[in-house]
Amino acid sequence: MSYIKKEEWTILPGEAPAIRRNCSGCRKSSIFRSSGNFRMNANGNKLDVWLIYRCEKCDTSWNMDIYTRTAPGMLGQDLYNRFLENDADTALEFGCRKEILSRNKAEALWEQVPLKVEKTFHEAKDASETLDYAERMISAENTVPVERIVSVERIVSIHNPYEIPMRLDKLLCRELKCSRKDVVCLEDSGGLYIRTGGKDSRSRIPIYMEAEIREPFPRG
Repeated sequence: MSYIKKEEWTILPGEAPAIRRNCSGCRKSSIFRSSGNFRMNANGNKLDVWLIYRCEKCDTSWNMDIYTRTAPGMLGQDLYNRFLENDADTALEFGCRKEILSRNKAEALWEQVPLKVEKTFHEAKDASETLDYAERMISAENTVPVERIVSVERIVSIHNPYEIPMRLDKLLCRELKCSRKDVVCLEDSGGLYIRTGGKDSRSRIPIYMEAEIREPFPRG
């Protein structure tokens, strides 16, 4: 009986993505980058909050809407203070949130964003848990070979909280220090199995994905 190692990978941005939009100063499409500063405006008992962006060519500002006509009490004192203090982590968080970018119709240039992957390693366990899972899958779909699951040594839980557009094969190449050809060989040999969150290695990584990887990693 083999044993398995469980890992959690969390994909995080090193900075907020730049945004491509029309610039009133340049009078053409330009790149805007987060200044890391918030603008707040009180209107009666309601509050507006924006994250300030600036054109990298002419420094024209553009305010990305964060909260509109919101009661200050709805934010909570901690978040309110972070907006006032232009907290860097808060600016990064709101500059990366998919729903805010979408609401502002912002064309985010994620391909330029430096990424980091934080990893947590859990105590190794024997393969009985994985075998139980395989047996349930077989009874439900009759598609997963028990032998393949038992031989797996790594179960990787991938968290993508900001829904950064990235394919699984690109992440594996980066983190396993291998080529796209290696990933294809691994998948074709049955050494890569996606439990949830995608169909194959070319799948975009959603908020959560779980994959099983057989070791040693094949080279071919």
